[in-house]
Amino acid sequence: MDGPLSTVIGVAANVPNAGLTGQSDPELYSLRDNTPGSWNAHTVVTLATNLPASTLAPWIRSQIAQIDPTVPVEITELSQDINRLADRPRFETALFAFFALCGLTMAVIGLYGIIAYLAAQRTQEIGIRMALGATRGNILRIIAGQGMRLITAGALVGIGASLGLTRILATRLFHVSARDPLALAAVTILLAAVAMLAVLIPARRAMHTEPAEALRSE
Repeated sequence: MDGPLSTVIGVAANVPNAGLTGQSDPELYSLRDNTPGSWNAHTVVTLATNLPASTLAPWIRSQIAQIDPTVPVEITELSQDINRLADRPRFETALFAFFALCGLTMAVIGLYGIIAYLAAQRTQEIGIRMALGATRGNILRIIAGQGMRLITAGALVGIGASLGLTRILATRLFHVSARDPLALAAVTILLAAVAMLAVLIPARRAMHTEPAEALRSE
């Protein structure tokens, strides 16, 4: 082995040293003495304190200047460094959420339009059913059931597509599984609930259709 031997005095926990999502590399911490040759522009000193950085900055600069006044000193809080690392993933998450909201809005509008159109096409059928004794509850179940079949088919396709895209999503997540069953179930229930609201509006409209008016419609 080349170089001087070192004595290991402890093992620290893993530290993400390649960003929030990068592969961490092996790292070691070595003791430095108070000689100018032991310090350089890449030296990092971590200080645990409850005081703000602005309060300790003058004292830290003076202590380092006593060792080597030519070494540049940059003082930042660890929370600021972490937030800086999270800026890009946070922006990408907000962008994905915006497009997801746009997609949800268009899906709800499209579903409402389809159900409203199908209900309008069945106006005469609804009138005949009500004239033969069908209750408003029966009409509601017919229209809502048709919408539920569309929602179920869309949910199955959406779940399959989301599971197929987990490899892409995994690169954008930090300590969160792309196949988290709880998150997948929550999103599915949310989308189904929103879609059901879009179905109930035309279904309620069809439920209150008067038989005579329905039979006269073309």
